[in-house]
Amino acid sequence: MKKFFYRSLILIFLVFLIFVVYLSTIGIKTDRFNHQISAGVKEINNQLELDLNEIVIFLNLSKLQLSLKTLGGNLKNEDKVIKFESISSNIDIKKIINGQFSPSELNISTRSLEIKNLISFIRSIENNPQLFILEKYIKKGHLIADITLKFNEEGKLKENYIIKGLVRDGEIKKIRNFNLSKLNFLFNLKKDLFNFEDIQLSLNNKSILFPKLDLKKKQNGFLI
Repeated sequence: MKKFFYRSLILIFLVFLIFVVYLSTIGIKTDRFNHQISAGVKEINNQLELDLNEIVIFLNLSKLQLSLKTLGGNLKNEDKVIKFESISSNIDIKKIINGQFSPSELNISTRSLEIKNLISFIRSIENNPQLFILEKYIKKGHLIADITLKFNEEGKLKENYIIKGLVRDGEIKKIRNFNLSKLNFLFNLKKDLFNFEDIQLSLNNKSILFPKLDLKKKQNGFLI
């Protein structure tokens, strides 16, 4: 009887070990957490609808978290659509044990987006005169971004977001005697602090380079 008990115990341990190794290296596919991630996006704005493909779940033993990742995905608002390259998130195992599935953070990587379409999408959520003017004067350009959003214990969005990425081949419609084109730069945006690097542009067919530009929000304006 004891031998059977020990053999069963060893077998259960081996099965559990194999499962942990499999989950840590290969992962499993599921759509169980799609709703929770979509709910996290709705926390940002309830007009948004996030369509996800199957999610692959990995076990992160060092942080006691489940890492969730899916390739592709669409963010929709009415007839406006933004396409993503990948979306990933982390959920603490303790939360899952307690029946909570809210992610601690959400990481979003976009595909190459046309800036005019992106501004049009943002305007469909929150329209204001600045966005209208921006959309009117931007002629062309593409943007790629990596977005990190963090949530508190209650699943509410924190303000310490990070948006990194690049703009390439930007061009603005001619304003009076100014013709701005071939605009390329890297950006790193945080709450009240915007960093821009390797800014290259052509102004009236003259090449201009700014190694770095920082904007910090101060009450009703920005400190450059």
